[in-house]
Amino acid sequence: MYVKELFVDNFRNLQKQKIEFCEGINIFYGLNAQGKSNLLESIRLLSMGRSFRGSKTTELIKFGEDYFYVKAIICQENNDKKIEFGYKRNENKVIKVNGNKIKSTSELLGQLLTVIFSPEDLNIIKEGPSHRRKYLDSCISVVEKNYLYNLMQYNKILINRNKLLKTIKEGKSRSILEVFDDQLVEYGAKIIVVRQSYLKNVEINIKKFLLEISNETAEIVYLNSVGLKDASDEEIVKKRLKEKLLKNIDLDLKYLTTQVGAHREDFKIIINGYDSRVYSSQGQQRTVALCLKLSEFEILKKETGEKPILLLDDVMSELDENRKKYILERLQGFQTFITHTTKRDLKGDCYFKISNGVVIKE
Repeated sequence: MYVKELFVDNFRNLQKQKIEFCEGINIFYGLNAQGKSNLLESIRLLSMGRSFRGSKTTELIKFGEDYFYVKAIICQENNDKKIEFGYKRNENKVIKVNGNKIKSTSELLGQLLTVIFSPEDLNIIKEGPSHRRKYLDSCISVVEKNYLYNLMQYNKILINRNKLLKTIKEGKSRSILEVFDDQLVEYGAKIIVVRQSYLKNVEINIKKFLLEISNETAEIVYLNSVGLKDASDEEIVKKRLKEKLLKNIDLDLKYLTTQVGAHREDFKIIINGYDSRVYSSQGQQRTVALCLKLSEFEILKKETGEKPILLLDDVMSELDENRKKYILERLQGFQTFITHTTKRDLKGDCYFKISNGVVIKE
């Protein structure tokens, strides 16, 4: 799988243009704020249906305009696939695959496989549990067909349960709470079991990569909401989750929020026996984030049988020569997009200069 060409119109600061890419390593260089990251963002948008920077869809429109449009031609097993994403201000976004409009962003997942490396990846290690849950859910949603649906159903039930807690505190009956608990347990157990399986695969890869890069040891600890060391048995997870919900009902009513469940989970990455979030240096945390992304890439490749496309947004300047060499060696045979301020210290198959939103192939 590789992106053959990209067409952008009114996307961020990028000028209206069509760009043709190489199958190998594509280097995009130029000064800051010229549009390098915007180019990768447009590709990632066609892959995941949202900005990797967390931007709202309206914020992707070029200043002074009222719409944007992005289209890519993807080559997959000698067949071309067309993916389009359009949005006009105050209207619904339109996403099409081979000319057919899709109903939801979830249908887009898996059509264009990408892994994004960016300086913000460090937040997965440094910040709180919500960052790690969000990252984990995003990765799993691409490789597990029903995961996103189960997650969306769980969140809907959770919202309704929390609303119900407020009415119970005001004197309403608790009897209906059991209905919501049963539904929360049903979807929550499925989410927990899949997370357990995915993190086991992540741990295998991270151990390998970290040992090769810096000769350090790694372990992943899944802090699941049922308190099980092994949460792979769905029936056992259901039983424990139901018990936990019943046990915590007084706390739930006190705070008017559900205190136990998949929405409260986290995972730790242990380096040399210590929690990387608390005790690792900035350099170690950066290496852990890199290994996490390489693991995402390996799992995506194995589960789909396709070669994902790598998007490296301004990360090379933050890596030492050893890590830079390691990652470039692993990129061989895959289409890669790298943004950098200069082309001098990077070897690529194609080079593009970006200036004021204009991409010029050299």
